[in-house]
Amino acid sequence: MDKFQRYGIRIPKIVQQATKLAESLGFPIMPEGRPIGFKGPASACIPGMGDLLRGLAAARPGGKIVEFGTGAGVGTAWLTSGLTQGARLISAEIDPALAQAAAELFKSYPNVEIRVGDAMSVLADTMPCDLLFMDSTPRDYLAPENWGNVIELVHIGGQIVFDDLAPLEQWPPEWDDLIDLKREFAFNNPRAIGTAIRVGAIQTALTITRTH
Repeated sequence: MDKFQRYGIRIPKIVQQATKLAESLGFPIMPEGRPIGFKGPASACIPGMGDLLRGLAAARPGGKIVEFGTGAGVGTAWLTSGLTQGARLISAEIDPALAQAAAELFKSYPNVEIRVGDAMSVLADTMPCDLLFMDSTPRDYLAPENWGNVIELVHIGGQIVFDDLAPLEQWPPEWDDLIDLKREFAFNNPRAIGTAIRVGAIQTALTITRTH
């Protein structure tokens, strides 16, 4: 057994099933993440990001975990693989066809629920939660005037997670004056501590922990 087989990311069965579903639904499978400038359709959660989600979910035994944007269910599957000791996952998808496909995939998991509709609306009764994966993040959510409302979606000590960020050292020159709303929320929010985590050669994730 080589070092990658011994210490590499192990893909749970439910993630393998979700990846096949994503392929059938036309979601690109990009193991290293979306290249800068990629203009194609939404892509599925990459293994490095999924491994992080699994670990974060496992750290919330008995917790309430929420996802904005089920998509084809790959990120949902990674979160599901980390659920422990009565934890439950509620995920929302605005596209009815995608939500139906994901609901079918997770029908044998009583601790996973897929809801249809705008996440802020259909998940309002789940807030505040312990872990929130904002896979779908409308820009207006992260405007500074909305930071207070967004950070209160999780309990004190709870975490919000963003993915699909290009590493800073890979930004092209034309991005020099870019204001990254996700990083602004993570690192300049007075009620949170943000941490950047490299999850692939061309992808960074952010975890934002609510402090008060």
